[in-house]
Amino acid sequence: MMKGVSSQGQQDRQLFRMLIFVCLSFIVLIGRLAYLTLYQGQNYHLQAESQFTKNLKIKATRGDIYDRKGVLLVSNRPTFDLFLTVSKLKDRDALLKGLSVILGFDSLDLLQLQEKIDQLSRYEKNRPFKLAQDIQEHLWVQIQALTSQVGGISMEVSTQRYYSQGEIGAHLLGYLGKISLEELQAMSVSAIDSQIPQKPSIDWILSYPPLSGNADALIGRFGLERRFEHLLRGKDGYERYIVDAKGKRVQQKWADILKPRIFERVEAQRGADLYLTIDARTQRILYEALEGYQSGAIVMLDPRNGEILGMVSKPSFDPNLWSGRLSKEAKQVIDLDPHLPMLDKAVKSYFPGSIYKVVTALAGMQEGILDPHLKIDSPGKYTYGNRIFHCHKLSGHGKVDLSDALAASADVYFYKLGEKMGIDKLAEYGYRFGFGQTTSLEINGEASGVVPTKAFHEAHGGFQHGLSLSTAIGQGNVKVTPLQAALAFAAISHQGTLFEPQILKKVSFQDGYQFEISPRIKGNLDFKAEELKAVQKGLFKVVHDPTRGTAKLAKSAFGHIAGKTGTAQVKKINRNLQMENHQIEFFDRDHAWFASYAPYENPKVVVIVFLEHGGSGGKDAAPIAGKIIDSYHRQVEAIFDASDSISHLGKEH
Repeated sequence: MMKGVSSQGQQDRQLFRMLIFVCLSFIVLIGRLAYLTLYQGQNYHLQAESQFTKNLKIKATRGDIYDRKGVLLVSNRPTFDLFLTVSKLKDRDALLKGLSVILGFDSLDLLQLQEKIDQLSRYEKNRPFKLAQDIQEHLWVQIQALTSQVGGISMEVSTQRYYSQGEIGAHLLGYLGKISLEELQAMSVSAIDSQIPQKPSIDWILSYPPLSGNADALIGRFGLERRFEHLLRGKDGYERYIVDAKGKRVQQKWADILKPRIFERVEAQRGADLYLTIDARTQRILYEALEGYQSGAIVMLDPRNGEILGMVSKPSFDPNLWSGRLSKEAKQVIDLDPHLPMLDKAVKSYFPGSIYKVVTALAGMQEGILDPHLKIDSPGKYTYGNRIFHCHKLSGHGKVDLSDALAASADVYFYKLGEKMGIDKLAEYGYRFGFGQTTSLEINGEASGVVPTKAFHEAHGGFQHGLSLSTAIGQGNVKVTPLQAALAFAAISHQGTLFEPQILKKVSFQDGYQFEISPRIKGNLDFKAEELKAVQKGLFKVVHDPTRGTAKLAKSAFGHIAGKTGTAQVKKINRNLQMENHQIEFFDRDHAWFASYAPYENPKVVVIVFLEHGGSGGKDAAPIAGKIIDSYHRQVEAIFDASDSISHLGKEH
């Protein structure tokens, strides 16, 4: 009896354990079901839906770029791109031969195409891929004949960036290119939403956010196309629709039942249009002014507000080629050019030579070291320690005051100032002018230049006190960019106000919202009015003093121009040989500068001419600036009044 009771209890316990197991299993299943339904349901739904739906990207139209007067500089033109669908290809050999004859595919192009066809034959034979882009109209008939013969070829309409001025201003405007693998990888960490804010602020408009996009996107790679990529690119849209097992769009009636739930279309958001401060005619004037010179840059701006009116670099390149299918031959020509066409010389730094003497002069006056009216002896050489510092004029200039020293570019006069002030004091004033630091333009790897100090030299080979003398005349290790020089001379001409460079005048967004950009002041040079006037008088005499002036070739028949020549030595050459510029190896020749503004009485333009290894500031750069100012007055804006006529030269300045 006791044995039966024990057996029954054991069965009850086993039954209880089984019941607990079943309950726990049921709870686990319920929990799993709830997890899949509540937390993973949407993911599985999307995975299932993706098997019979497809998203078609609607590419955003890139914004246009205009000059200050509404002249279209950069736009989008329609192009025809060639695609191949491998599943429809009937004759591979005929395709390869046809592409070789019609489009000039070389052996490497054909080998890569065959590898691509083999790859797609295994995995994505129904997906069209691009064979070539921007097919020229005169080739269409031949392409159509090839399509009838081999099958699988189709042409689609796309857009191509079009730069109406070609090489003129190419460095400033820039070009487009594909995103690199490194940039794509960086985007996975720092990608941003390309959505344009509803009411963009000036801080956002002028910001420089990181790139965003996808592997097949074309982005700004240079110039303003890169600088304002976040404004120009817009935002892609998409359309979702139903597809069959082969990935083809379904048009049958049964698809209409699902269409209200599946179909979705989000329109693309067009990029903003940019209106620049530059003038298209001015750009052409600047570019043509460099004819006959192999390398250089010109910057022209308005000293009253910092607006850049024109900025060119030479040699240039065709951005239409770089934004399209750049041939190997065209790229090789540019890559092998020793004058570096892809380098924007307007924002690269070079030895400034004597245009830097304005810094030394103003520093000397404010430090109380220089009396601008005191005549100081300026012979042809100056001995400092065991070294002799020469003047460009071996016979010297005699006793000169500041205005005469600037007019004649008397080196010894400024050597003596540099000796008294020392290199660190000179650097303090150099920084005040904006040298040694990048501007807010931020394009094309803008250089900061070099304002040397004692610490700089100690870190680069050692400091000697004689370096202060070289620095005082813009030699030694001083380096400035043409853009920096333009802003500095604008400040000298305009009561010492130092502006930020302005290139954007207005931004127009797709929704009609427009943002006007106002001038921005960086600071003030903080010199007394009489100190600025003393330098301005000297800059006037540089052009108009018939005896001492080094830039007499810059004279204009319309009015008065002021400026400073600079001939920057890049290699120590025996000046006693008196060699002509063309007799010296190109890369050993001096840089030629002329920094100018006009009219002298009421400055409206600043023009900086820089000729890389171009020879003489007075003989080469100065006449170019004079011609530019004359052409601007005649063709763009009449900046001289009748009272500014050169016939009034006799009055006191």
